[in-house]
Amino acid sequence: MKTKKPPRIKYWLIILIGYVAIFLIGFFIPVAYNTLTHRDNQVATTTSSSSSSQESKQKSESVTTKKATTSAKTAKSHSKKATSKVQVEAGQTGYALATKYGLSVDELQELNPNVDLNNLSEGETLKIK
Repeated sequence: MKTKKPPRIKYWLIILIGYVAIFLIGFFIPVAYNTLTHRDNQVATTTSSSSSSQESKQKSESVTTKKATTSAKTAKSHSKKATSKVQVEAGQTGYALATKYGLSVDELQELNPNVDLNNLSEGETLKIK
């Protein structure tokens, strides 16, 4: 006796529905979990921020003034540092030189305005702090 095979369309439809169900479960469980866990944090931060809005305004003003004085001090300390010159070796980039000497690429470009840091050639001289 031969066993009867189900029509192929029913077989693939069941497979497709199974994959869709697995995908939906795998997608929505983490999303629902994050929503539930972050809702508690959002409620707590909303409650605490509304009760202490005056304190946060005062803190933000003091932080802003501290940042301004710190940046002024930093600018003074950078201007006091002596600059020296470095010759570019083969294969070096502007980014590599900046990180080697503890500078950002923008700071290196400010020190060397006439130099194209994207196209450095061997033997070029650059100013560094």
